[in-house]
Amino acid sequence: MHQINTLFAFLDPALTWVFRAPSNPWVGFILGLCWLALLASILGELSMAAAFRINKAHFTGVNQDMVENHNLSLRALAAKDKNSWKACNQLANDAFGKNFFSGATLFAASLWPAALGLGWLDWRFGAVSFDLPLVGSVGPSFLFIPIYVLTRIALAVLRPRIPLLRRLKFSASDDSERLLTFSEVFGSLPEKKREA
Repeated sequence: MHQINTLFAFLDPALTWVFRAPSNPWVGFILGLCWLALLASILGELSMAAAFRINKAHFTGVNQDMVENHNLSLRALAAKDKNSWKACNQLANDAFGKNFFSGATLFAASLWPAALGLGWLDWRFGAVSFDLPLVGSVGPSFLFIPIYVLTRIALAVLRPRIPLLRRLKFSASDDSERLLTFSEVFGSLPEKKREA
């Protein structure tokens, strides 16, 4: 516990200056929460990029297995080979699950700065509470979490315009096989005639 308090004391000057900058304490508090959310979001994005880079071969392999098995199952379906379709579809479903959980793991790597920020908020402002109508008494975390979520959404939208974040990659290279669609495999499917 002593080490985490030492870490919070070390981070304190870099985090509290925004809280103290405006003369209005409410404005300072909201700006400080926004600053903390922005730092946690950017550090989370960098952590996610580092995790992807370290495990790139694994993430790329899982994604390629998913795409290859999905495409094979569609081709088997187009060839009306039921046994091959069942086998390929089972492999594709397994690969989709692995790909999903690999992505969830990658996203989880981006959340530790928010948890650290919540810990610092409790360390610094744990005794502070607000009375909100219909809710009652709440702490700073009650306000930080929605601000953090909105900051992550805004960062995702603005990512292509931010030079540092624009360069971060979280997917396989562009020269890998892509998922086929039903229309690519089966062509244009004729519409059923409407019954009068």
